[in-house]
Amino acid sequence: MTLPAILAFWSAIGIAGMQPMDEDALADTYGQAIFEVTDQVVNQDGGADLRMLRMTMGARIEINANIEELALGRYWRPEGTNCIGGANGQVCYNNIIPASYNDNINWACTGNPCGNVGLSDSDYLSSEKTHNVGEMSFFNYPGGFEPDGGVDIKLRDVTMGQIRDKGNGQYEMLPMVQENPYFEFAFDETSGARKLVGFRLGFENTLGYQGNIIDVISGFIRPTITADSKLLGLNVGAIKLEAFLGGARTIGFLDKNTMTLDATGGLTGLLVSDRESLIGQSPHAQLFPVQSIFLNNTPSFFFSVGTRSIQWSPTQGFSPEITRPGFWLNLGGDGGLIAETQKGSHPNNYFPGHPNHSVYSANENYGAVATLPSWSQTYRHNGY
Repeated sequence: MTLPAILAFWSAIGIAGMQPMDEDALADTYGQAIFEVTDQVVNQDGGADLRMLRMTMGARIEINANIEELALGRYWRPEGTNCIGGANGQVCYNNIIPASYNDNINWACTGNPCGNVGLSDSDYLSSEKTHNVGEMSFFNYPGGFEPDGGVDIKLRDVTMGQIRDKGNGQYEMLPMVQENPYFEFAFDETSGARKLVGFRLGFENTLGYQGNIIDVISGFIRPTITADSKLLGLNVGAIKLEAFLGGARTIGFLDKNTMTLDATGGLTGLLVSDRESLIGQSPHAQLFPVQSIFLNNTPSFFFSVGTRSIQWSPTQGFSPEITRPGFWLNLGGDGGLIAETQKGSHPNNYFPGHPNHSVYSANENYGAVATLPSWSQTYRHNGY
């Protein structure tokens, strides 16, 4: 065939292959998209709307991973800028909305100490009420403590998933399962030009264990906490609370304005009568010793970074709390984050031979969780 004939033949095939489908043909057609792209406008608290562009991947990720250190948001900050929220600066909400897109002053939050990061070593003690170990120094916990006021988020010995000792030198790996990862971009269009003001990476559903040493965090963490109330060393009832332990560069304190409390059973109601009573008995930071959390099918796990406060679009029907400028980590708020503080030792996700195995090997938090997926593969310890 000559070249013109070949081109004509190819053109005919291309035209024949592209025919419109009627409703009946569409109804008989099935398929699954790998990517979903949504474009929507989200109303902001006290400000103009932002346009959100989200790309979601239809994927299920089973991951078992260890990260030695995760540090986000180490950048220049002007001195003397604001750090507002909480009693005595214990919790910094960083909640003054910037005056303009490129306002790098009002959100810098460089108050010293910001979120009580920057105190003397003697100030870092866990709470006897919620952790049942007495007023133990943060520095004496496994993995130690490294406060750092110059970074938004600093997590060490991050574990995703857990290993379970089955005996006889065998270990079963339990993965963290994350479904439908997405990227979302926030644009400000009020000036007539589209300006990128924020970005986040998240998952529509997360199930499994996560371990962290939380040296400092900017974020929203609202775990469901169950602790025992004691009198003369004896349990006298249970304390159940949901507490916003986040803020900007904080180590996490209970805040009566963002906490719900249920003190029931025995004498607990007398010992812990209200939120201020509990805070008075738990005057130290609550977040650092929570080194193990269980994410129970939560849609509210994401990292974000932005130049302003942002109300992000809903995920699986859940609208997250407003993120603050800088780097931000969101965990909880929907009831899907569980932290049993008196069993909250760092989960073990290290095989024999790893330096951290001896540090965390005794910890299998909360026992076996029936809903947790497991892999059939096991690891046999052969003396190394």
